[in-house]
Amino acid sequence: MTEQLHNENNDEGKDRVSGGEPEAELNNEEHRRKVLENPLVLRVRDIEKSFQGLKAVDKVSFDLHEGEVISIIGPNGSGKSTTINLISGFIAPDSGLIDIDGDPVAGLSAAEVSNRGLARTFQNGRVFAGLTVDENIGLGFHKKLHAQRPFAGLQRFPLLKWVPLLAETAVALFPGLNAHREQREVEQRIGREIDRFRERLESRRNDYAYTLSYANRRRTEIARAHISEPKLLLLDEPTAGMNQSETAEVLQQLQFLKSQGHTMLLVEHKIELVTALSDRVLAMDGGRIIAQGDPDHVRKNPQVVEAYLGKRRETAKKKIDDSRAILSVQNALQQHNQSKVDDTFRDSSKPLLSLHDVDVFYGQVHALRSVSIDVPQGAIVSLLGGNASGKSTTMKTILGLEQPKKGQIFYDSGDITSTSTRHRVISGIAAVPEARRVFAKMSVQENLVIGAYTRKSQSDISYDLEDMYARFPRLKERRNQQAGTLSGGEQQMLAFARALMSHPRLICMDEPTMGLSPRLVEDVLEQIARLRDELGVSVLMVEQQAELALSIADYGYVLQNGSIRLQGPASSLLDNSQVQEAYLGGMREEA
Repeated sequence: MTEQLHNENNDEGKDRVSGGEPEAELNNEEHRRKVLENPLVLRVRDIEKSFQGLKAVDKVSFDLHEGEVISIIGPNGSGKSTTINLISGFIAPDSGLIDIDGDPVAGLSAAEVSNRGLARTFQNGRVFAGLTVDENIGLGFHKKLHAQRPFAGLQRFPLLKWVPLLAETAVALFPGLNAHREQREVEQRIGREIDRFRERLESRRNDYAYTLSYANRRRTEIARAHISEPKLLLLDEPTAGMNQSETAEVLQQLQFLKSQGHTMLLVEHKIELVTALSDRVLAMDGGRIIAQGDPDHVRKNPQVVEAYLGKRRETAKKKIDDSRAILSVQNALQQHNQSKVDDTFRDSSKPLLSLHDVDVFYGQVHALRSVSIDVPQGAIVSLLGGNASGKSTTMKTILGLEQPKKGQIFYDSGDITSTSTRHRVISGIAAVPEARRVFAKMSVQENLVIGAYTRKSQSDISYDLEDMYARFPRLKERRNQQAGTLSGGEQQMLAFARALMSHPRLICMDEPTMGLSPRLVEDVLEQIARLRDELGVSVLMVEQQAELALSIADYGYVLQNGSIRLQGPASSLLDNSQVQEAYLGGMREEA
């Protein structure tokens, strides 16, 4: 994997760490020693945060030096996201100190912390869907504008907030020379940020963000955070949902930023990226830092291995093998001869769900081309493919969020092509969407009750609530906690349980393992297998990690450019080179 980009054409390539010397001359160990001599950018001392009596962060302390890259790792629920939310001002600590460049910021709002020099991205990706790529990136420089934001300081005073709003409106209508000069600077900076992702974003600059693939939305978000040249760049799962080739590409960009001397704090589950990029690693569990130091030292720490990776080697393999053994005799295929599985899917007279020659368009873009898919009762079917291949569009079409221009959709032998999403939910189709999409301001229990909104019997709903708490004990502990304060893994559990509250026969899952630690990935896969084996629920799963998806699936379909290019039993697709070509970067086009 290339360590840095060599062909950047701007003048920012001087290393702030080594006084102007090219960073390429320093190896990783030398860089680690060098940055420790630099001034502190971030100082964290004994920060604590509790939710409903549950201590999420417990006396966490560390320093981050100018030009240093630190990654925070740990299992979901370990306190990583809460820690960076405390640093960035999205939540206030119960106690402790946080300084940026010697300036106390603990308890300040996110906007005030941002003005002190912090910029960040988010785990689930947050771009403005109705704005273009250029407009999204340009927003990152808004806080640095002066001529276009007269009287901006008055925004702190509630009674005077109208003054800067009127002034900005006046400047927008009648821009002066300084405003024009400032706008030209912004455009130049946007061009530089676009150039970092030139192969991916250059041709998409005037496209609305909602038309971008997931990976391109993440690239846009990183560019928006970096455009202001922050003192501290905070990245929350910057490669979540990306395949291997896309992850390698983003790693190259981050390594180049490191070579320029940018100070970065990351939360990341991909250990290979953490090891290649980080000067130091902090491992958390139970709200505390359990190990810290250079990446190789931390990743080999026995306590970290157990907390972060879990005891999963032979037992995990056995679970998957056992699950697939059960599958061979209990799933809807009812076949003992593996060679006949493909024929069973193709010839089944009553699959639970069928798509027949479905075409979907986004304007002039042909997103799905004659897609045909069958999902039998009690089976797990994986929908594979690279970003922008049509996977999410297929799922949205099944849920009624997109309407096919051609083709039909059958569910339980009935034609649902033109029925509403509500009708589909009532008939037994549920969804676990990408990025979980829990109701952040509502409690865990309120989210679960919403999952049963199509049902009438309160006694049955109460019974099912207790059943969900038995199935997901962690949710019971947090039943009164706001869903937005849960870890990524806990939110995924909540999304699963919320879907089950509607008593579905089919669950559509979009990237169910995105952003989860390896141990929780295993738990999620086990839960999905239990849905099939214990409840007889069918699952259609979109998953970036093909091997994980196929390890528990009965059957798989591979999408490329909106068309089914390959299909077959999951075991036959695991080692198929055509899957790798379609799934791991064989495509170059992105929609």
